[in-house]
Amino acid sequence: MFQRFKNFRKLRKWYVVKLKLVDARLYFVSIFVGLLTGLVAVPYHYCLYYFFNLRSEFFASRPEWYWHIPLFLFFWAVLIFVSWLVMKMPLITGGGIPQTRAAINGRITYKHPFIELISKFFGGILSVSAGLSLGREGPSVQIGSYVGCLVARWTRILRGERKQLLAAGAGAGLAAAFAAPLASSLLVIESIERFDAPKTAITTLLAGVVAGAVASMVFPVNSYHLIQVAEPGFSFGIQVKYFLLLAVIISVCGKLYSMMMVSFKRVYATVKSSVYMKMFYLLLVAYIISFMQVNLTGGGEQFLLEQAQSGSHAPIMWVTAMMLLHFGFSVICVSSGLPGGSFIPTLVTGGLLGQIVGLLGVEYGVIEPENVSYVMLISMSAFLVAVIRTPLTAIVLITEITGHFEVFYPSVVVGGLTYYFTELLQIRPFNVTLYEDMINTPAFQEQTRYKLSIEVMTGSYMDGKLVDELSLPENCTIINVHRDGKDAKPPGIRLIPGTRLILNWMRRILKNSMSRSSAWQTFIDMDEVSLCQTAYFIQILLNILIGQFVVYEVTGEIFIV
Repeated sequence: MFQRFKNFRKLRKWYVVKLKLVDARLYFVSIFVGLLTGLVAVPYHYCLYYFFNLRSEFFASRPEWYWHIPLFLFFWAVLIFVSWLVMKMPLITGGGIPQTRAAINGRITYKHPFIELISKFFGGILSVSAGLSLGREGPSVQIGSYVGCLVARWTRILRGERKQLLAAGAGAGLAAAFAAPLASSLLVIESIERFDAPKTAITTLLAGVVAGAVASMVFPVNSYHLIQVAEPGFSFGIQVKYFLLLAVIISVCGKLYSMMMVSFKRVYATVKSSVYMKMFYLLLVAYIISFMQVNLTGGGEQFLLEQAQSGSHAPIMWVTAMMLLHFGFSVICVSSGLPGGSFIPTLVTGGLLGQIVGLLGVEYGVIEPENVSYVMLISMSAFLVAVIRTPLTAIVLITEITGHFEVFYPSVVVGGLTYYFTELLQIRPFNVTLYEDMINTPAFQEQTRYKLSIEVMTGSYMDGKLVDELSLPENCTIINVHRDGKDAKPPGIRLIPGTRLILNWMRRILKNSMSRSSAWQTFIDMDEVSLCQTAYFIQILLNILIGQFVVYEVTGEIFIV
């Protein structure tokens, strides 16, 4: 008996070493994913800037009226073509962050990742180049996830590690869009893949650093670094009152912003009109705005940078009108479902809102004109917190892309207050709402039975146990044990780190079997509980079994750490 136990310990030790080597291979492959993502996402970013400059030069040159007719017809044909691509490949619609999250969580599968990558690449370029108010960050994230999916197929990566490469590609895509690798890692952890945070953080950071390096080579000058920031010299009491007022204003506006975005997107799908006419009216609005203020098109980022650099004396009413015009235009563009993100339009709206609050502060003598950009940067991060609900990402992103550390601590204060107020206002994260709307459509409905592939991790609940000793939730059974390239029948097998299990699970346990049974109590009592809500039981089950999270069930809602 003792000899058998000794042999088991030696075998387990070898498998632990083997797992560490597997992790090292995963980190190396994630670097490769970051490089490939940078080589794809950075040209995407470059093409957007190139075609935007062409459009700007065309409208700035004020050509004769008859030149606008062929250009308008050309853009109309382009948007109709992109709409056709979206109809043929629904996964390339919108920004792509909800799709990426669904792919990482196993809710959808990229069946044709290369074709969809190409379609997303050109669809996003054509949509934004036509003048629509869409961002580059969402498509960059999804493009990165496609790259991660392709690399996972090309390399001998364990099945359980494929989601890590998708997450690494997603983070690399955002890093390529903003040259902000740290913020990209935080976004993936906060908003996309929240279940294996340590490994996800490492893979996304490695991939993000490489992709960010590629972006820095192509774009050596970051436009956000050109923003001059001067910290106000007001007293602590006035500072608290001003920041508190700013957080309240941003929270209320964030509530209205989220409601309008979600409502219009749902209403747009029900409008009984042909695609040709929808694209015609959408392009007509974009064209009219291009005559008025071309920098408001293409996401509005150029207009934001212009105001942050030299908008300290702009009329308040004019800035307000531009913000409302940009917001309304962005709502229509995002609702259309064409490839393009909402991150940049949200950033622009938040920045212009901060400019309004800053100009009001100048008018009442609270701050000086040179402090307006300071308020704008704080407002940008806080508005992202209100709408997207990723506080760490928002705060670090603004600090990272601007290089102004002096806005970090005020952003933490205002962002924290905004997060609290958004909780009171019950603002749902925009991307989460889009995600749930997507998976609740008939095309994404779950099947009644799942096969889950999980891997036993070191120190987990399953490590060292016999299959017969495991306490599993009702209607969940182990049908296969895979080790060293061989399959074995479950009974009598002692589990070792690296062993892969195939489980069969019935969906109906989600709603009908979540009382505090002995099985769930076993998991609950494993460790101290720190709560964060999730909506999807399939990930809960998977991560419980590999020992990385603890379940806590209150009044029918499932929480995990």
